[in-house]
Amino acid sequence: ACTIIMNGLAVKACNLFAVQADGAQIMTIEGLAKNGQLHPIQEGFWEKHGLQCGYCTPGMILASYQLLQRYPHPTEAEIRHQLEGNLCRCTGYHNIVKAVQYAAEKMAGK
Repeated sequence: ACTIIMNGLAVKACNLFAVQADGAQIMTIEGLAKNGQLHPIQEGFWEKHGLQCGYCTPGMILASYQLLQRYPHPTEAEIRHQLEGNLCRCTGYHNIVKAVQYAAEKMAGK
């Protein structure tokens, strides 16, 4: 839930000192959508039912964002590995993986 993108990496802000972020480029979940339009990853979570209560969603989405920046066409195993540090008690992980695959396909089509 406390995941942010700092200098291109998904990190847990709750484990950082503020001084560690000084001068860093920071993006939160709120910065992912542009001009009121969902980012393809956010859209994927909506379309593929990758969210329920919403507690883990920011962390899942931002970890997925980092993955897709590095590996635009990840395998299911790569997706699961990237998301290992994020726990979801509501959905299980099947739909979350499907959401990331959806986003990868949509982003490749741009």
